[in-house]
Amino acid sequence: MDLTALIIAFCGGAFGASISALGAFVFTGITGLIGIAMAASGASFDFLGNVAFGTFFGPHIAFAGGVAAAAFARRMGYIESGKDILRALTGLKKPIVLVIGGIFGMMGYVINTGLASTAIKIDTVALTVFILGIIAKVAFGTTGLSEIFGTVPEEIKKYGGRYSARCTNVWLPYLTASCEKTIVGITAGGVSAYLTYLMLQNPETAPVAAFVGFCISAVSLIMLYFGSEIPVTHHITICASYAVVASSGSIWWGIAAAVFASYAGDFFARTFYCYGDTHVDPPATAIAFVSFVVMTIIPKAVYDLEYVSYIFLFLMIIYSFIRYSRAGCEIDAAINEKATS
Repeated sequence: MDLTALIIAFCGGAFGASISALGAFVFTGITGLIGIAMAASGASFDFLGNVAFGTFFGPHIAFAGGVAAAAFARRMGYIESGKDILRALTGLKKPIVLVIGGIFGMMGYVINTGLASTAIKIDTVALTVFILGIIAKVAFGTTGLSEIFGTVPEEIKKYGGRYSARCTNVWLPYLTASCEKTIVGITAGGVSAYLTYLMLQNPETAPVAAFVGFCISAVSLIMLYFGSEIPVTHHITICASYAVVASSGSIWWGIAAAVFASYAGDFFARTFYCYGDTHVDPPATAIAFVSFVVMTIIPKAVYDLEYVSYIFLFLMIIYSFIRYSRAGCEIDAAINEKATS
């Protein structure tokens, strides 16, 4: 472990808090695309690894620091919501908030370095973001370990609980129906999988082939600042790319992994994010889980059976269309019942 890098990680975490967690992540995407272009052009400096995924804008440092700082600011009463990752925290004029971001940036560096040194095949950056989100949720919450999953209100239980289609407390209200998750998974995952496949054919772009879709998705999140109801897709695009790489170039396995990640994001949001006042990042959690599945759990022999991915996609499409009308009716009924109660 590099002591200098650890100190700079403090700077990165504090800087992420100062410009907002989401702002830092958008810069991850921007600098990531620059790094990919530099790598493809033969540059010797690893801009992608040292800037986009390093101590400057690495999500485990800058984004995680911003998330923790927002949670702390909410606990201290400086802001209304600890989930407000769009807010730049410099304007609070509370330097301690940025210090907390820096401390979590250092923790992110240490945890990710430790995870990366193991033989486990997983996206260690995403796993680190999840771990730090849980730590912040417990540390700056008020109910101890019960903060991890949060408490489901009786009103939500009446509609079937946190995983019910009728549940109105969701991560992305405009992207909850099965059909919506499936179509976004197929489309965002499809373009990312195909681009990864093409880049794998070229020795100069193959080393960075897994990250283009992710970086484009990260940059797209800038539209959230303008109130646009865009889909959050970086967990979808990168998992698609991971599956293409793991399957030695299968676009269909990439699309299957993307759909899986789309559902995983919503599932983990309902599990860790929706109940509580800290941003435990659903995409990062989904990336950690799905990357482990595609890199470690699924054996090469299964990847060789490409028709398995066809079957999975076919079943998900059928399931989505069956659920679509029913889910829509249930959500509408829940909203109407809430409005009249």
